[in-house]
Amino acid sequence: MNRILAVALLAAFGCATAKPAEEKKETQTKVEQPDDSKQKATQAAEFKAKGQAELDKALVDLKSVTVFFNFDDSTLTKDAQDKLAVIGDILTRHPELDVKIEGNADERGTAQYNLALGQRRADQVKAYLAKFGAKAEQIKAISFGAEKPVDPGHTEEAYAKNRRADVAAGPEAKKDAGATEPKK
Repeated sequence: MNRILAVALLAAFGCATAKPAEEKKETQTKVEQPDDSKQKATQAAEFKAKGQAELDKALVDLKSVTVFFNFDDSTLTKDAQDKLAVIGDILTRHPELDVKIEGNADERGTAQYNLALGQRRADQVKAYLAKFGAKAEQIKAISFGAEKPVDPGHTEEAYAKNRRADVAAGPEAKKDAGATEPKK
C-alpha cells in the first residue's frame, strides 16, 4: 500500500513539475489602440451629431413646428400632440439635445395677461414632452405674450395664427432671444 501511495505521489509531483511542451509563439505586431478617452469623446460627438441631425430632420419633416391653441386656452389639441410626440421621442433618445418653447398669444388682453397665457402654453408643451421622458433641463419654456405676432392683422384669422407655441431646436435653443417671462 505504501508503495502504491509512493508511486502515486511520485507520479503526481513528477507531472506537476514537468514542463509542458513549448508552443510555437507567433510574433504579433502590436497595433496601437487609440486613447480610450479620445475614442469615447469621438463616439459622443458622433452620437450628438446624429441626434441633432435626427431632430433637425423631424423639424424639417414637420415643416414648421408650431402648435396652435384655441382662444384663451392652453390645452394641447390632437394635432399639437401628434407633432410634439415626434420631438418628445427624439429628446428622450438624445438627452444631450435641447429645445426652446416660445409661447405666444394674440393681441387681445393685457400685456401681463398675454405673457402669462403664453407661458402657460409653453409650459403645457414642456409638460407634454416630459411625458415621453425628456428631461426638464432639455426644455426651456418662455413666453413672448403678444410681442411676436406672425400675422399683425386684427381679424380672427390673424389672431388664430398668433395663438401658438413655437419649438426651436439646436444652438438657438440655448439662447434667450430677449424673451420676457411673466411676473409671478
